[in-house]
Amino acid sequence: MSGSERDPPPQRIAPISVPDPPLLPIPDDSQPAAVRDAFRQCGFALREEIAWIQEALALEHAIVAASTGSKLRNHRYSAALLLWSRVYTAGQELLRATTWGAYPVCPPLTRASLEWLAAEQAVVGREQREYAAWLRDGFLADVERAATAVGMGQYMAGQQLAMSESLGSVYRAAAELARPHFGASTLAVAPGSNRQRIAIHWGDQSFHFGWAQLLSGWQITIREHQLRFAIGRELFAVESKDREQYHRLARKGEMLLNRRDRCRGSWVQKQGRQHFLIENFRRQPGGAPKRLLL
Repeated sequence: MSGSERDPPPQRIAPISVPDPPLLPIPDDSQPAAVRDAFRQCGFALREEIAWIQEALALEHAIVAASTGSKLRNHRYSAALLLWSRVYTAGQELLRATTWGAYPVCPPLTRASLEWLAAEQAVVGREQREYAAWLRDGFLADVERAATAVGMGQYMAGQQLAMSESLGSVYRAAAELARPHFGASTLAVAPGSNRQRIAIHWGDQSFHFGWAQLLSGWQITIREHQLRFAIGRELFAVESKDREQYHRLARKGEMLLNRRDRCRGSWVQKQGRQHFLIENFRRQPGGAPKRLLL
C-alpha cells in the first residue's frame, strides 16, 4: 500500500443539515381530474402500503436528525449519508409519483435508488477505500479550465445488487421496465392493449391498481433494506425505540408483500431465456387479475 493510500483524506466532516420532513403532496384543483382521482383511489385501495412507506421514511428522517453529533462524523458516516440522502429523496418522489398515477417515471427512479442503496452499503465496508481515494484527489484546482476538479469518483454497485436476492430481482425488473422496450412501454402507456388493438393513453395518469401495487411493493423492499442498514450499523444514533419500530415495520412489510392477491413480479425461464412474469395485474381492485409475461 502506497503512502498516499495510507494517508487519511484531508476533509473534515462538517455538521450536516436536516430539513423538516416533507408531507405527501395532495393534488389541488389545478391538477387534471385523472390525477386527483388517482390520488383518491390510491389512498383508499393502498392505504396500508402508503402508511407503511410514510412511516418508514419518517423513521429514516428521525435517525438521521438524531445523528448529527460530532462523535459520529467520520468519513464512513459521510459516505453513507451522501448516498442515503439520494435514496430518501427518491423515496419521497416515488411515493408522490405512485399516488399521483405517474407510473412510467417510477422504474428508472427505482433502478437509481437501488444502485445508490447498494453503493451505500458497500462503501462503509471494504469499498471505503474507493471513497477515500476520491476524497484525497477531489476538489483540486484545474488551472487550465479555471475550475474546481471535484472528480467523478465513479462507482458501480452491480456486484452488490447481484449478491442480494430480493434487491437484485427488483433491480432487474426496474431496469428492464425503465428501458424503451416495446412491451415495457406498452405496459406503462397502453396497459389495456391486446391481440386485437393497441390502446395508447398518451400522458395519462389514471389510477391503475396493478401498477400502484407493484411500485409500492418495490418501495417497501427498498425502505426495509435502507432501515435495516441504518439500524444494523454503528454509524448512526439509533435508540431502542427505533429498533422496535423497525422490527414492527419489517413484520408488517413482509405481510403486505406476501398477500396472495398482490400484484407482483418474478423471473421465470422460457426457451432458455429469463422473462419477467407479472401476476394479479388489473386496473381496479375488483377487476379480473391477469398474468403478463414480458
